[in-house]
Amino acid sequence: TAITQGAGEGIVTATGMKTQLGRISDLVQSAEGEVAPLERRLDKLGHRLVWLTLALAALTIFAGILRGHDVAIMVQTGVALAVAAVPEGLPVVATLSLARGMWRMSRRNALITRLSSVETLGATTVILTDKTGTLTENRMTVVRYLLATGDAEIDASDTTEGPEPDSPMGWALRIGALCNNAELGDGSKDGQTGDPMEIALLSVANDLGTSRKGLLDATPEVKEYAFDLDTKMMATVHVTGEGHLFAVKGAPEAVIDICTRVMGKGGPEDLTEDACQQWTKRNAEAAQDGLRLLALAMKEDASEDAEPYENLTLVGLVCLLDPVREDVADAIEACHAAGVRVIMLTGDHADTAETIAREAGLGDGDMTVIQNGELEGLDAETISNEDRMRILEADVFARVSPKMKLTLVSLFQDAGQVVAMTGDGVNDAPALKKADIGIAMGQRGTQVAQEAAQMVLQDDAFATIIAAMRQG
Repeated sequence: TAITQGAGEGIVTATGMKTQLGRISDLVQSAEGEVAPLERRLDKLGHRLVWLTLALAALTIFAGILRGHDVAIMVQTGVALAVAAVPEGLPVVATLSLARGMWRMSRRNALITRLSSVETLGATTVILTDKTGTLTENRMTVVRYLLATGDAEIDASDTTEGPEPDSPMGWALRIGALCNNAELGDGSKDGQTGDPMEIALLSVANDLGTSRKGLLDATPEVKEYAFDLDTKMMATVHVTGEGHLFAVKGAPEAVIDICTRVMGKGGPEDLTEDACQQWTKRNAEAAQDGLRLLALAMKEDASEDAEPYENLTLVGLVCLLDPVREDVADAIEACHAAGVRVIMLTGDHADTAETIAREAGLGDGDMTVIQNGELEGLDAETISNEDRMRILEADVFARVSPKMKLTLVSLFQDAGQVVAMTGDGVNDAPALKKADIGIAMGQRGTQVAQEAAQMVLQDDAFATIIAAMRQG
């Protein structure tokens, strides 16, 4: 971390390989990069040529001696034949061909960082692709809030005044704006910084009269619990006149499970078992529409050190739309025509992932979706044949963890597939390095991901992969 100004105190909780970045580094180091298919074939060709050349040279020497020629002359002839048969120009021809391919690909917004990867892309049989920003536009928009009082549709053209602050809708806007690390800046796209999902939450709150700056002035933030893959939640703590407000957002199934109350029209009400099931059902129904969902929750406590994920009040679910890129369906159809399978890996809910996958044209007929919970504990070396076949036939993997991405790449490679893997985050680096060709995002990808990959998409578009594949 670079500190540019100001002063502060830092508490060291772990160093080196015990930190989260250290664990990812360990995965990257243990993920040995695969030899490119072209290199394997050239190596095989080289071995065959050596044995063939030796056999022909020996046959020539033997035949010459049988015909009465001088032994020394025939040995010289055999050696000359062996030397002449070695294709010294092959590496030059291969290098020039690959370099020309790199140049052509760069004109199509595909930057190749390893020469042999040009041909690898053309030999690819399976593409493991991320959803957000690759198949979709990564342009999040809040379209609906699911509240205890009913569904609230969001209309961008609606200029009516915002909701009452203590209403369920008012609380939903406040929690979404407070439990947030994004910045709207001057309101333009270039001025916005942060996760697109958090930018969408800030934008809708701002449009309805709830600005993050005003909220922080009234309730300053004193602590943050960063998003964690294990809890699938994040929380911020804010000072209020009566104590502290805990604002929480995260995966609906995780947040609903720890809530004991729900924000009703007149304030917090008890959240019964039947009500929990109803909320889970509403979450699944919205996910089937291809919407991405987040749960919003809160609680008030006297101490800022209270456990953030206990005795929460469920405020509601926020539904976000991230439309599929217009050129994705045609690109995936081209992949299928070329005999290349496209498989989606995403951190989203299974129903959301399946709907987006169908819209993008993945799979044929019945679609197999596997969630990360079904993959926990599986190892590429000890997995049963039944589980292996089920995974290899799946079209979508939902709620996938970084470690599982690495395992999936290994499973497909063990099955004889040439695997291309797309990714953008630090967590994707191990799988990008392990894949036959790792493809990083150039616009929203981290430097770690780009360094681990062999190809960088300068426009983050899935269709660019297909254009580059043709060149390969």
